[in-house]
Amino acid sequence: MSTVGGAPVTAPDSLDPVVDFVADGDLLLMPARERARLLLIDALVLACAADTAPGGADLVELGAGTGPHRCWFSNARLGPADAVQANAAATCARFQEDTDMGSWSHPGSFVVPAAVAAAVEAGTSLGRLIDGLIVGYAVTSWLGGAGAVAAAMMTRGHRPSPTFAPAGAGAAAARVLGLNRAQARHALAAALLLGRGSLHSVGSGGEDWRLHNPGAARDGFLAALAAARGMGTGGDALSGPLGFLSVFAGMDHAPSSYAKPPTAELVLDVWHKALPTLGDNMAVAVVARELHARLDGGIPDRVEVTMNGEFARFPGTQTRPPYPSLTSALASVRFVTAQLLLTGRLDFADYARRDDPVVTALADRIEVRPDDALDFTDAVVTIETAGTRTTLAARELPATLFHRDAAEQRRVAGEILGARGVALVDAVLDADESDPAAAVIDGALDRFHSAHPTIPSMR
Repeated sequence: MSTVGGAPVTAPDSLDPVVDFVADGDLLLMPARERARLLLIDALVLACAADTAPGGADLVELGAGTGPHRCWFSNARLGPADAVQANAAATCARFQEDTDMGSWSHPGSFVVPAAVAAAVEAGTSLGRLIDGLIVGYAVTSWLGGAGAVAAAMMTRGHRPSPTFAPAGAGAAAARVLGLNRAQARHALAAALLLGRGSLHSVGSGGEDWRLHNPGAARDGFLAALAAARGMGTGGDALSGPLGFLSVFAGMDHAPSSYAKPPTAELVLDVWHKALPTLGDNMAVAVVARELHARLDGGIPDRVEVTMNGEFARFPGTQTRPPYPSLTSALASVRFVTAQLLLTGRLDFADYARRDDPVVTALADRIEVRPDDALDFTDAVVTIETAGTRTTLAARELPATLFHRDAAEQRRVAGEILGARGVALVDAVLDADESDPAAAVIDGALDRFHSAHPTIPSMR
């Protein structure tokens, strides 16, 4: 992980006694050392006896080892579960994966890696992989209850993405693997109860959010593999007393949106992030980038941002300078707006300007007004320079900034990765649904890696 995002903790913290023990605690007590040795031995003995329990050995190496799966970033060959985790981590690394507001989550970093791994495992077609993607996205969005379940989760401090991720990943993998109804039910029931992740991570400026979706995606994928091998689950994992809705959302009944089943149309509501920042900030960011050209290099005297009210209240979006960590700036609509108004750019090299006094001075002056009537993909930015006011709304910009077509996807890939990125996009666009999914993905990655075998680190 990049060290640029870390910040030393100097204030007293309730975790301090635990940290002291972990780092420097006295461990010389001999009875404790003897007990620990016996605990080690007990674990080894039990592991070696896994085959003495019915079905116990069936799941031991589930998804582990090496195999035909690829880490998309490094090109390393991995086992299926390791590939899901690695590719989920790579997909969310830029904080730019797609956004579904039905679930307040970013399914691209958990549904896609799981569906691809399942397709490689099953040796199936690109068409079947696409089936799984639709299912995974739709189930994730449906579980969000048109935002109601996601909102209830967030009031309890749960981050929606890694809480929905096991179910979304598991649903996608179940469809691609061709699980029957009984197996699919067990896969979903298991995955529903494997969520994790707190809003504290992003809201406090930490980088541990990077661990959320990768582990959750892996868990969902493993739930599908385990169900395919005969693993059973208990009943009513969704709305039972200790089920998904109760545990994660504090709800004792299903939302009204659950009266209708998931449909393929739900995937059409997913939108893209044009820049690496919180989805909450995206509409403001694209407007600020457009307004930069109208400033002629000047620094605005006054900036007023009007954004969706729920986004304005999301942890971290209102953070003012200073920005001690990468995430604190990445989450702040004030920093993002200031940086884009001044330079027209926002990438990770630009986040290094979070200490720039010109950027932080402007960020501190920005007025943010919440408006609950604004759509999630709309925002209004007004700048005033030398008595001249200029106002622009996101709804005035091309719709493809949020709902990409093939041309916009090629442009974004070229902006991030150059010609190699465009070649990767074209390889997938040109493939037929009857083509083997593994061959399509391998061909796309080969086009990318053959031109540049190793990718420079963002560090």
